[in-house]
Amino acid sequence: MSDVIEANIHVHTSLAEVYNKDEPHFRPENKAKVSSRLEALKQRVEGERLLDLGCGTGFIIDLARPFFSTIRGVDITPAMLEQVDTEGHDIELHNGQVEDVPFEDNSFDALTAYSFLDHLEDQRAMLVEAKRVMKDGAEFYIDLVPNRFYWAALSQETDYDQVDVSAFVKREHDMVTENDKRIEAEYGIDADVFRAAEPAKETGGVDPYEFKRLALDVGFSQCEVHFDWFLGNAKVLHQQSAEEAETVMAYLKECLPISKGMFKYVWFVLKK
Repeated sequence: MSDVIEANIHVHTSLAEVYNKDEPHFRPENKAKVSSRLEALKQRVEGERLLDLGCGTGFIIDLARPFFSTIRGVDITPAMLEQVDTEGHDIELHNGQVEDVPFEDNSFDALTAYSFLDHLEDQRAMLVEAKRVMKDGAEFYIDLVPNRFYWAALSQETDYDQVDVSAFVKREHDMVTENDKRIEAEYGIDADVFRAAEPAKETGGVDPYEFKRLALDVGFSQCEVHFDWFLGNAKVLHQQSAEEAETVMAYLKECLPISKGMFKYVWFVLKK
């Protein structure tokens, strides 16, 4: 077992019981956004079978229930799988690595992976296995991927005590550069172990254009790249309005690729 896998099992075993309560992607506005993306995914594919890679405590599984009749989940951490609600639906969970899943070729209509890509040691191996189990025309929705351009911008050596920087920019800078220390202080997880569990963040996040090239090289026919969650998004959303947040989002997307460092996350849709 690799050091990355061991670190992930340790970190997520420690977080399993508080994960749904403490992780911000469980907030209602984000669940609504992801639910709409899952609904759109279902409308584009013909079948009812969904595989969620790195399913954790079941964030995607819960949201996907209205759209997919058969759902399978894979995760490396037993303690996370114990938190998944499987009642009242055709849901099966598998403890194992996503690079070697226990399913036949061409067996799923859709795949998902949420807040997971940055925890992988070998993205290519995951993509090869994902493509193997996907039917022709199936799609793979990957979300909450740390954007390397944002991580680079927020990691710049700047004296935040001397420059006139807003509170939310300082907070985001600290989240990028010192989140491991926060996790150690709040949850008692060793900072070195936490960093080891997120190899993509250790290398500065995921370059969305490099990932697209990798997906196409593996053999996917398409890879859409979408930028999401601009710097200050939460401030505008909660202190002003959802409509104003959408206006800022639309403007910054019009400014791409110049504005690519303003978005904290990227998400992808891959098609076989």
